[in-house]
Amino acid sequence: MQSSDSLRITGKIIIRSYPAGTLHLYETLRDLGKLDQARALLADGKIEVEQNNLIVDSSNYGIDILVQYLISAYNGSTPFPLGIAWGEIGTGTTTPAAGDTALTTPTNRATVAYAADSGFNTAQLQFFFPDAFLANEDYYECGSFIGGTSTIGSGNMFNHALFLTPYSKSAGTDSTLEIDITLANS
Repeated sequence: MQSSDSLRITGKIIIRSYPAGTLHLYETLRDLGKLDQARALLADGKIEVEQNNLIVDSSNYGIDILVQYLISAYNGSTPFPLGIAWGEIGTGTTTPAAGDTALTTPTNRATVAYAADSGFNTAQLQFFFPDAFLANEDYYECGSFIGGTSTIGSGNMFNHALFLTPYSKSAGTDSTLEIDITLANS
């Protein structure tokens, strides 16, 4: 196999900050069918952190979940719900490893607020953390989860990132965590 015949799976995270109340405005615009305006509102946040992240790879986590989806028609089972459902942020400072199954010190979890197929090879997912639900402190890590509930740590981790510089959340600030997962031929 030549190197040009391989598939790469990469991830990127972006944390943006907004004035408190942005989530309410976003939901109002979305509910009124003004999707372009709602999306533009989320894209206008101040970028606080932007970097690559690790797609985890162990049994029933990350890359292995994709493999299990691909063979599910043959074995007649889908062992996991479809798609990433939750994003978490936390204060842990341990370097992510391929075998991770949870954040080191998760503090908050949010459901997907926005998802899109970008360029036919990138899944973009955004998770909204309103000011009232995210404490004013430094955050160092994030990840996403397939399945699970609103309970922190439930489900199966897909990716894990340690921020090169912490996200210092301040009062009066809503925050989004964007996780982009790209599958590309290299």
